[in-house]
Amino acid sequence: MSSSSMVQDGDIIETSYGNFFRSPVHVTEVPTSLILRGVNLGSSAKVPAFRPDTYSNLPQDTREQRDEYRRHLAGFSTHVGGQGALWDEAERGGREGWFVGHPLQEEEADLHFRRLKLWGYRLIRYIIPWEALEHAGPGKYDEAFIDYTIRILRKAKAYGFKVFLSPHQDVFSRFISGSGAPYWVLNALGLSPRRLHQTGAALLHASWETEGYGGEEGLIWQTNLNRLAARHCFTMFWAGERFTPRCTIDGQSAGRWVRTRRTEAYGHLADRFRDAGGLLDDCILGWDSMNEPHEGFIGIPDLNVIPSSQDFRKGPSPTPLQALILGMGQPVEGVQMDDFTSLGPKSKGKISITPPNGQGVWLTREEAREAEERWGYKWGSEWDFWDENGTGGCPWAAHGVWDPNTREILKKDYFRPTGQDLDFQSVFWRPSYTWFMSRIRRAHPNAISFIHPPVFGQPPDISGEEEKGRIALSSHFYDGLTMLGKSRSDSKDAVGIQRGLKTVMQGLNLGRGSIKRNMREQLAELKSDAKKGESIGGSDPIEQYPTVIGEIGTPFDMHKSRLLGLAKGKVDRHDYREPTKAMDEVLSGCDGKNALSYTLWTYEPLNTHSNGDGWNGEDLSIFTYDDLSTDDDLVAHSPKNLESLMLGARGQEAWCRPYPVEVRGRVEEIEFEMSSGEFGLIIDLSPLHNTCESSSSHSTTSAPTSQSQEHSQGDAPRDGTRMYGDPKEEEEKEKQGKALIFVPYVHYLASPSDKSTSAEERGRGRILGGPDEVEWKDGHEARVDIRVKVSDGHVSVRGQWMTWVYPLGGERVEMKFEKWK
Repeated sequence: MSSSSMVQDGDIIETSYGNFFRSPVHVTEVPTSLILRGVNLGSSAKVPAFRPDTYSNLPQDTREQRDEYRRHLAGFSTHVGGQGALWDEAERGGREGWFVGHPLQEEEADLHFRRLKLWGYRLIRYIIPWEALEHAGPGKYDEAFIDYTIRILRKAKAYGFKVFLSPHQDVFSRFISGSGAPYWVLNALGLSPRRLHQTGAALLHASWETEGYGGEEGLIWQTNLNRLAARHCFTMFWAGERFTPRCTIDGQSAGRWVRTRRTEAYGHLADRFRDAGGLLDDCILGWDSMNEPHEGFIGIPDLNVIPSSQDFRKGPSPTPLQALILGMGQPVEGVQMDDFTSLGPKSKGKISITPPNGQGVWLTREEAREAEERWGYKWGSEWDFWDENGTGGCPWAAHGVWDPNTREILKKDYFRPTGQDLDFQSVFWRPSYTWFMSRIRRAHPNAISFIHPPVFGQPPDISGEEEKGRIALSSHFYDGLTMLGKSRSDSKDAVGIQRGLKTVMQGLNLGRGSIKRNMREQLAELKSDAKKGESIGGSDPIEQYPTVIGEIGTPFDMHKSRLLGLAKGKVDRHDYREPTKAMDEVLSGCDGKNALSYTLWTYEPLNTHSNGDGWNGEDLSIFTYDDLSTDDDLVAHSPKNLESLMLGARGQEAWCRPYPVEVRGRVEEIEFEMSSGEFGLIIDLSPLHNTCESSSSHSTTSAPTSQSQEHSQGDAPRDGTRMYGDPKEEEEKEKQGKALIFVPYVHYLASPSDKSTSAEERGRGRILGGPDEVEWKDGHEARVDIRVKVSDGHVSVRGQWMTWVYPLGGERVEMKFEKWK
């Protein structure tokens, strides 16, 4: 284990006092706290791998031929160019090992983990959709995929990574343009996936080009959350007992049956991880319960109109009633067409939609019986909503919500009845979350529960329900205008506006400095959910939990921009200046007093310029395969130096940034200026029992003075081994604090001519880092060259890793460094 991996196997990471801590944590001592930063792996995890016989005509005997095969794999896309390719194999239940190879080709995993480690990352949010585990039918688990996952995670552990798992979904299922639930689940909930697009129940990437939703409409998939298919599935999933009591499967409410299948699938995965040995806690820290949950119809006050909460509208935007009518295969006039601009929703008129052949989204009687036989479940006798022709079948009509004959809503407030408290998160999400985590902890007792509410939503208070208290908040954050417009824009405080803290005009921010402050304010508000008594945190400091931003990032297929973020033309696909600035603005929000952990969305090995991340037109990967030439690709399989390990990186000046990985004390503030490389760090040294008092009384001290630096390459630890020797020596060590800080080559690489530093330069605070295992080029060692000032203590550097040793006993210590000029 290198000096960059001070968290050791067997350590239990604690989650209390608003921080991640390395155990043991005592309230009377200065603790060792952690900032965990890394990436999501990755968009390709959401979709099945290519069939092995697809490229069987390509010989695999030489490196060049293997690389040619690899290039065929790159550039995958959910825009499959033909709707049959989306459904055919799924209708047959897929095949054993269907998702093996996603998110990483196993033979290339060492390269990717080595690259991510070089970039300073130590945390991975690992994406596993339900479909990957149970695509063949209820209770039929893909053991080959689980075996593959175990092997990949063992490699991650070997490189020192910690992992938390995301039981991933977007828009409920891949067959509603997202990811998550297998094909058979949509059948079990009454839907025919092949007829979703034609009725407007979902706009599928596979159909965008032929239906006019390609190109700049690429992010239209997000609107599917508010269309019929997703709203129906989410409502049934969370609240089938409450809203569709006549819909039962195998003697249970349809919602409870589906929730049980999903929970047991991930429970089986946890059991396999436990039985494999050496992964739980040592590598796998914990679990999300569900990525970006959505409430479906729950909470809509009037089904006749588009809900006010549905502010993001792009393309056809039917009201809930219009969606239900279309879902029965009936034509609808006057469907609103919308766009979304920097000033908010913009109407583009109205259109008519006529489903082909009058076919609706609901399974016919004959299709329902075929699905029962194919997948092995049984609907209850009351689930018989068809007409005399065996068509129709809308569960919401059967439960009296609307009348297909008059095309009118009968109970406009069915999902938000007057006088009843049906708060989605408290009444529906929280019980499901608790049930899911209790199953996971049967296999993984020490699992950290990563609390992930709906995007920008405030989670309910769950502190009393989790007796183990091992909780972390894992909210997501994207700058909406930048994402939707694919250009740097004068941003809005979306969090503040959604939570009613600001008006739209109050939420507008102009200028780069104002935008950065806005990012910090939004992320601070999200972070506060882990501490507020009415949210996941309790009033006791030990119940104030840490935060990791589970997804954060920005698109790389950006436009140039001008006032109010209006497009000014596309940026060249190899020009990452605009995306780099946008990424820096977003990630700066995680610094300052927020000092947040996070996992970037995303690292996607199969990213290409033409297809982006391969998923619904997104292009957020910090790596792209298209920035490798053919010769580069050969080198990248066995990288020899720093240059080859940086191949494919884009925007690295923004996301490969210095940060404290582990400190004795708690990080009070981080500052980094991308353009100059200036970095500042303040560490709070107060014991935990003084946390509440000290956090309110701290104020910024004057800049640290320059200290003479006696540098020895032996000062930096080579591994994380704890040494025990003379008791007096150990006592002295307990009086010292130590911080491990990532100092990236990207910003601070020394020139080949800098072999040593003079005494005069050391006196001025210059540090020339010692060599690491990576060389730069032409035989030169990769080293960093920085000017350092500390308020107390001394520093040493090996490769990209700085060790700062300082005395305990004071209130705080401070550091500043910059590139030696």
